[in-house]
Amino acid sequence: MPPTELAGTRRQILEAAEDLIRQRGMGATTTRAIAERAGCAEGTIYRHFPDKHALLCELVDATFPVFHDLLSGLEGRAGQGELAATLAELGMAALGFYRLVVPLAVVPMGDHDLLEQQRRHFHETGSGPMRTFAYVAGYLRREQERGRLSAGVSPEHVARLFLGACFSQAFVEALVGDEASLGEDEDFVHRTVAALLTGAGAR
Repeated sequence: MPPTELAGTRRQILEAAEDLIRQRGMGATTTRAIAERAGCAEGTIYRHFPDKHALLCELVDATFPVFHDLLSGLEGRAGQGELAATLAELGMAALGFYRLVVPLAVVPMGDHDLLEQQRRHFHETGSGPMRTFAYVAGYLRREQERGRLSAGVSPEHVARLFLGACFSQAFVEALVGDEASLGEDEDFVHRTVAALLTGAGAR
């Protein structure tokens, strides 16, 4: 099969998996269902991905590159623009990313073998939440060095408080529905950033 056709099939498989997760949830997103949605044989999936876990990991990276691109460029933005505006931009991207990730993250927690597989993937690829924390903490540390964040706060703790707020909002929304809403995303993010930076002594 030509390389371009292989790339097209791989993309169709990823798009089919994303559609199924959003419409039916993780439980119904079997490789058979993905193959039916993508219009290919189930065996074709394993020509592109060693297992379902690998497919889902690539899905996360492929469907939400905005968050990863923003994280990787954060430290270079230290001292530029307003700290609150940068964190608000990060918060909006984090909400979108976590809404995609929550259904994928919950399943391994109830399956020991799958959880160990996920942990190995994080370790081998240098990915996962620890890298996300490190990117944000690194950015906050640079802002702290420039005097735009109080020297008395821990960048690592501020990073986890902020990202944790975004993750918990996405998780509770998925768990209880519209009742969990705190208004529009922009309002949630700006109020969270304001509360956090007031406590962190931002200047």
